Amino acid sequence: MNRFTFKMFGLGRTLLMLTAVVALGLMGCAAIIHGTDQNVKISSSPDGASVVIYDSHGAVVSNSSTPTVANLKRGDGFFKGATYRVEITKSGYETQTVQITSSMNGGSYLIGNFFLGGFLGWVIVDPMTGGMWSLKPKNINTSLRQSLSLKNDESDEGIYIVLKEQIPEDIFNTLDLVKID
Repeated sequence: MNRFTFKMFGLGRTLLMLTAVVALGLMGCAAIIHGTDQNVKISSSPDGASVVIYDSHGAVVSNSSTPTVANLKRGDGFFKGATYRVEITKSGYETQTVQITSSMNGGSYLIGNFFLGGFLGWVIVDPMTGGMWSLKPKNINTSLRQSLSLKNDESDEGIYIVLKEQIPEDIFNTLDLVKID
C-alpha cells in the first residue's frame, strides 16, 4: 500500500468515528432504552368488555375489547407526558373509567443521558420523542360490577329495575307500588 492509501484509510476511520460520536450525541438514552411507545395491558372480569381509549384532546386512540394490549405514545408534545382516559363498558355492567398518567423516567432519562446521551438527548431528543416518560398503570385489570338499574333509553324517564334491599326504607315507604299482570 502506498502513502495515499494509508491517509485515506486514516481519514475514513476518522470520519466513521466522528459519525458514530455525533450519532450517539443525537440519540436520547430514554428513547433508546424504553422507546417512544408503551404497551398497556387491559383486562376485565368478565372478558369481552369494550375498551375505548381517549387522549388528552378527547380523540379516540384505541378501540378494542378485553383482553387487549394498547400501544400508547409516552409523550404528548415537547417536555409533556401523555395522559389517557380508558373507558371499559359491557352491557348490563357499570362503566369503569381509568386514568393513565405519565411520570418522568428518571433512571434512563436523567442518569442515562448524563453518562451516554449527552446534552442533545437530555434537552431535545427524549423530550421531543416522549422517551423520557413512563405511563402508569402499566396493567389495568378491572372487575365490572353488574348494573343496579336498567333503562330503556338515555333520558331520565324509563323503567328502573332495582332490588327492594337497595332502596332505603324511608324512600321505599313513599313509593306507589304498581302490580303488573
